[in-house]
Amino acid sequence: MRRETGHGDLHPPEAFLGVCARLEEAGFQAWAVGGAIRDALMGRDRADWDLATDARPPQVRGLFPRTVPLGVEHGTVGVIAVDGRMYEVTTFRRDVETDGRHAVVAFADSVDEDLARRDFTINAIAWRPGTDELRDPFGGRDALRAGRLQAVGEAGDRFAEDYLRVLRGLRFAGRLALEIEPATRAALEEAVPGLDRLSAERVREEIAKSLGGPGAGDILRLYAEAGALRHWLPELDDAMREDPRAAESVAAVDEIPPHRGLLRLVRWLLALPRGSAPEGEAADGAPVEAILRRLKFANAEIRTVRRLWEAYLPFLHPADSDARLREWLSEVGREHARDVFRLHFALARARAARESERALLHTWRRVHAELVGGAPVSLSDLAVNGGDLLELGLPAGPLVGLMLEELHARVLEDPSSNDRETLLAEARELIEIGALDGLEEE
Repeated sequence: MRRETGHGDLHPPEAFLGVCARLEEAGFQAWAVGGAIRDALMGRDRADWDLATDARPPQVRGLFPRTVPLGVEHGTVGVIAVDGRMYEVTTFRRDVETDGRHAVVAFADSVDEDLARRDFTINAIAWRPGTDELRDPFGGRDALRAGRLQAVGEAGDRFAEDYLRVLRGLRFAGRLALEIEPATRAALEEAVPGLDRLSAERVREEIAKSLGGPGAGDILRLYAEAGALRHWLPELDDAMREDPRAAESVAAVDEIPPHRGLLRLVRWLLALPRGSAPEGEAADGAPVEAILRRLKFANAEIRTVRRLWEAYLPFLHPADSDARLREWLSEVGREHARDVFRLHFALARARAARESERALLHTWRRVHAELVGGAPVSLSDLAVNGGDLLELGLPAGPLVGLMLEELHARVLEDPSSNDRETLLAEARELIEIGALDGLEEE
């Protein structure tokens, strides 16, 4: 572990130190607080550094030429430093009233008051670059050394102030490999019912943070162990408790890069049972959509997640023909094919199934060759369109779509037939023999 103080050991950005120096020169205190201090003491690099100060928001804005009023009513001003980054500068605060969801705060005069309202001791450490003083009134450094997550003060009070701290605590424990101190663990589990008082947006953002960094699988397992999924994600709570296959899906989450948070979410949701879909047929993604709407995900995200969840199975076999590969691409969509493979690769790696991974790689190379080669996997890839069929005399209506689908099926079987004259000739033949008769009503 690095030394506990010193510019060179904590590695703050030079521009951040410049913001601190400007506040100090003006007669104010400037303390680095939050996750950056915690991570620096653990030897972890972090880009975002936050400041706490006794300066009030108007005074902060008066000291710097470029500021953003991020939450002036709560004391937070964004200062854009010489490196182009924005650093959050927040006036010391103390809680006046809390209801488990929102807090009424007042400005405070000391950094110790500010630290006293923090959630966990590892987050209640402050460093003042101007004097090289490190403030740790609640033993956060000792907790880090011991690998322990402990609430500041009375644990039950901390969770009752903001029930989101239940999920935050599980995130810190899983990501930083910390053991939750017994009294804190008991208070956390006792506070779980309070999660239903939170807004969907806050829960969604916290889950996104958990999925978007290291240790995601451990965090999800802690969610289940603590019962933290019961209100917002009861379907996943049931699956993770009752279905042994769910453990593999959770383990596979860590095999997907953290920056692909939405794909990690899909991998986790694949722990859900796929209903009563017949073997070889795709499952209905309605339960997935219900979960995402409950958490108020954006419509575009819901469509993507549901589509990937549904497209996961049925999957390809290494012995499938090229025509079957093109048919699968047509069903899944070229825009989703790569991600569906990523989901399968993640599970194979979680299982350490080398043979399966090699088979997947072989199949992916074949699929990729079809994609690069411009395989006509969608109706829009056909060399003819609905207007061409109308000119042949086909009546406007559903028969046009049926004819295009029939031609597309033939092209998937033989891509070389995707030629305008060839397809028009096939269409004429189908019209002449009445091949589509009776299909309009089906």
